[in-house]
Amino acid sequence: MHNRTALVAIVVLAAAVTACGSSEPSPGKAGRATNANSPTSATPNTAAPSTAAPKLSTAWVPKLDKVTSSGVQGVCTHVGSQQCADHLTDIVTVGIDLQQAITEAGAKRMYPRSTDELDKMMRASDGYTNDGCLNDPAADVDGSPCFKHSLDIMGAGASLQFTMETDEMRWELDG
Repeated sequence: MHNRTALVAIVVLAAAVTACGSSEPSPGKAGRATNANSPTSATPNTAAPSTAAPKLSTAWVPKLDKVTSSGVQGVCTHVGSQQCADHLTDIVTVGIDLQQAITEAGAKRMYPRSTDELDKMMRASDGYTNDGCLNDPAADVDGSPCFKHSLDIMGAGASLQFTMETDEMRWELDG
């Protein structure tokens, strides 16, 4: 029941973020101020923005979507199963690659919420491993930390798709 409630909450949050989003990026504060103070608003701003950062969501949202959609209904019904562990491993592997991409792009400041989600995912992955969840018959028992670990990994993988885009929109607005 808790898994379903958490999943519904993630889907509702995702729908809300998607509904609020726009496919056209808005100019940052500096761009709006420049355009508002210029005599002709049709004059393009030719100065290169110093706070420009790569938009990683374009490449990573499809990867996250692919890895979080297992195609198998109830893939983690039994969180200690090999099937679930493989699914969680796939999600964490993409998470590790995304962390590296953010670091290599020098964009940690641009993606604070995404970085927090990735940290949560990595802590849950460590917990799943350290608590011996794979093949643990007690992993599905109410109160087992394994259930929370698997939910945190899957939840972070799903929410990152929207968190990245939200971080990018906030960066464009606030810099």
